Amino acid sequence: MKIRILKLLLLIFTINMIISCGNGKNIISKQNEIDLKDSLAFELCKMYGLDQGVRESSGFKGKWNFIFSVDSLNFDRAMKFIKENGYPNEKLLGVKNYKNECVSNSIFAILLHNPHRIVNERENYQTLLNEVKSNRLLPTDFANIIDKYYWLKKGNNKRVLVGSNFGKPCIETKERTNQIREEIGLKLLSDSEFINCEEKSL
Repeated sequence: MKIRILKLLLLIFTINMIISCGNGKNIISKQNEIDLKDSLAFELCKMYGLDQGVRESSGFKGKWNFIFSVDSLNFDRAMKFIKENGYPNEKLLGVKNYKNECVSNSIFAILLHNPHRIVNERENYQTLLNEVKSNRLLPTDFANIIDKYYWLKKGNNKRVLVGSNFGKPCIETKERTNQIREEIGLKLLSDSEFINCEEKSL
């Protein structure tokens, strides 16, 4: 009788140990996940702080040359982040972290300051296109990045190619515009959604 009770107690003890160990691993795993999200969010905030900080500072000589250098550095860091982790979103960073401006706006702001590196460098364009197709980057945000390049282009008179918050595209580029829109997952535009432009090319 005593042996049976002893065996039963030993069995109960063993089961409790297994359950405790399992819960411990879950707690550690959950904490590791939180730590990783916080670490990624901190990295984004550092990039955003640098991006915005140099623009808000005043009074030093050669400021814009310095800003362009910072933008180039930040762009490389942003693309590395995307390639390693994917485009920032709530799932990657956690809802609490993603509510912070420096987390949710960081990469987008950096890309908007370097649109030439997206339009002119195929690898970067393809990386972002893959993020769109993976539903991590909004097609409308990608369109804004592309159009920022054409909007800033010298002698282009603030014209755009895709159609975005920067404006409507030219009817003269309808075929090219709709080709890009289809590629990045936006609806095709009808003639009424274009504007007439004097120049026939961008």
